[in-house]
Amino acid sequence: MKKEKSKKLYCFVDETGQDAGSERFIVVAVIVTADVNEARERLEKLERSTHILNIKWHKSDYRYRIQFMEEFLRQDNQNLRIYFLKVNKLVFYYLPMVEIIRKSIFENSAPGAQAIVCIDGLDKFSAKKFTNTLRTEKLKIKLAKGARDESEALIRLADRWAGCVRMALSGNEQCKVLVARAKKKGLLKEV
Repeated sequence: MKKEKSKKLYCFVDETGQDAGSERFIVVAVIVTADVNEARERLEKLERSTHILNIKWHKSDYRYRIQFMEEFLRQDNQNLRIYFLKVNKLVFYYLPMVEIIRKSIFENSAPGAQAIVCIDGLDKFSAKKFTNTLRTEKLKIKLAKGARDESEALIRLADRWAGCVRMALSGNEQCKVLVARAKKKGLLKEV
């Protein structure tokens, strides 16, 4: 009898707010519950069509940011779940990252599923620490690794939602509307 292949769950994480001027630290986890390559290709196509390309949120033109987010919310994103956590700046960044990863994976994983976690800018030593910290009896973490948002569309999506949430919390009306729409659709959830 063939052994059943375990289901994989992908978690892509980015944050905003480590700069000195920020009062809040916001971390975002994007969970992919189906074909990760299909989700990546769909995002890359959307990046090209909205002219935002692979540019980070804070470096991109404001109109391209908003256009990307609006088009993203029009798409069928049933295989994606986006979680965010906001904390006061005094907390060490590692703790909210571990918290959001654990909660978002637990909420989306089936028994026996393995999670592959990809965190923006994580070095190999820190990746091992994250893997060991996250691995529990109930949470099967196959690998925590680093990636740069310039090279991974799903990390860029996390970066864009982190930036959008940050701007919404700072009073930007268009971002408030985008966040509210995403929550209403069940796509975005605060942890």
